[in-house]
Amino acid sequence: MNYLIEEQHQLTQLEPLFARLSEESGIVAVDTEFLREKTYNAKLCLVQLGIGEHQYCIDVLAIDDLSSLADLFINERVLKLFHAARQDMEVIYQTLSVLPKPIFDTQLASAFCGGDMQQGYGAMVLERTGVELPKTQSRTDWTRRPLTAAQIEYAGDDVAHLEELYNQTNAHLQQSGRTEWYRQEIDTYYELDKYVTDPAMAYKRLSGGGFNKEQQYFLQALAQWREASAQQRDIPRTWVIRDDKLYELVNQMPQTEQEIRDLNVFGRKSVVHLAPQTLEIMNAVTVGNELIWRKVDPLSKQEKGLCSSLMKRLTAISNELEIAQALLGTRRDIESLYRHRQSDKLLQGWRKEQAGEPLIALLDELTS
Repeated sequence: MNYLIEEQHQLTQLEPLFARLSEESGIVAVDTEFLREKTYNAKLCLVQLGIGEHQYCIDVLAIDDLSSLADLFINERVLKLFHAARQDMEVIYQTLSVLPKPIFDTQLASAFCGGDMQQGYGAMVLERTGVELPKTQSRTDWTRRPLTAAQIEYAGDDVAHLEELYNQTNAHLQQSGRTEWYRQEIDTYYELDKYVTDPAMAYKRLSGGGFNKEQQYFLQALAQWREASAQQRDIPRTWVIRDDKLYELVNQMPQTEQEIRDLNVFGRKSVVHLAPQTLEIMNAVTVGNELIWRKVDPLSKQEKGLCSSLMKRLTAISNELEIAQALLGTRRDIESLYRHRQSDKLLQGWRKEQAGEPLIALLDELTS
């Protein structure tokens, strides 16, 4: 049965059910609907809970006090089921200031047992239960009210089968003997820095290896300013200035407001106040002694061949282990391993013994 919870008293009436889940160390299926177009953070519109045979679609835009929902998410006696949890975790944290814990991710568990790391919920439901879910509301505007019956049905479907998927994927995970590997991976989902962007760290998503030292420090300062401005105004960072325009600004290093205006990197209206801010940032930059980015030369034909050999070995390991290759590592991870003999992914945790060390051994053999 599918219920729309759109008034405070309706959510209050669910609190005894939440308490019983805690007493019984129960499980609850969770999904969210949100919009990520005109704001810095995604706008949470709906939270769906699947409890037993019932689905509860909680209209978070209509209810002011969501503390009982937040308490449920952090209740460690209640297991929260997700499919592809990261985006849901992000929008829940940004809205309710809590991270659900403990969680079980059916997509991740399936990937440890040979499933596709990118397999969507609908595809997994069809594969494992034979039920084909409608896709009619997949691009709906979840901010519009009132919600239609079709929207509510679609939203409820997103948690209606999660418990069955959990039973299957958890059983396969137990049989595979990879629960410790899975636990290491799921623990990373609880790291807050995955869901919060510090403006001071915003430069890390950019590439500045082609710029000189002065330009690099200007780019770092601009990235911090852009991120802080976007957060303060609650708009996408590209609405402040796009990456390509940011690079153009740094490449030209304008010295006056008029030169900034002539570059046309800002909108006609916003340039009035953004040009002075940009010039102020440039004049305030302190250039350090060390480069922020190192220039990365393209791989030679021979080096690409070596990386391809490493990638083939990674694929073979994936097949031997019957684990989704994307879960083990990507081409970018392989190139990092080749260039630096280091990898934050391949040489950490369970991956180190299963993939990282064999790849390093092969690399040593190929380059000896």
